[in-house]
Amino acid sequence: MLLFLLHKYKDTYQQLWEIKACHINTGFPGWNPAGLQKFLRAHEIESIVVSTKIYKRIQRVDDKCFFCSRARRKQLMEIAEESNITNIALAHHQEDVAETLLLNMLYAGRMSTLLPRQPIVHGRLVLIRPLYYMNKETILEIARAFHLKSHGDFCPYYKNSRREMIREKLNVMKKKNPDIYTNIFRSIFNVKQSYMPS
Repeated sequence: MLLFLLHKYKDTYQQLWEIKACHINTGFPGWNPAGLQKFLRAHEIESIVVSTKIYKRIQRVDDKCFFCSRARRKQLMEIAEESNITNIALAHHQEDVAETLLLNMLYAGRMSTLLPRQPIVHGRLVLIRPLYYMNKETILEIARAFHLKSHGDFCPYYKNSRREMIREKLNVMKKKNPDIYTNIFRSIFNVKQSYMPS
């Protein structure tokens, strides 16, 4: 979805920056990148596919989500530096930001979350999250409007992840309070310092 919107924006507003798609193949069983490759060819988007052994390595660690995320991020950073790319666009949306805030509070004992723009590697690279202020339902509505199909989630471990556990709890709460995700997200920008210890 992010790739589609970036491509659409670039063409509509005649932007001069270039898009290069990068797919990190983790080696998870059942994943077939054919649909993604078809989309890339149809829109003439340059792409890089990196095959990894993340799936094999992940089986030996306890915190599989953290390991996988870090390994994929490391690959993206290495490719960006090798290709003289300065901005890495990631598809995190509003719900991801809210869940990350709770993950860090509950499991790391700190109040922090994802940023819409985050310089890394001493400023040589910048992580950007163009969907940061969009919620998942809006993204799904856009996908339906343009007849975009999901390629599915082939991670065999996601159901047992801490993030998924938090997501399930929030979705239960969302039935009584539809604004639960929005309110958590808004709280990031609405910190009352007078009610926080210094």
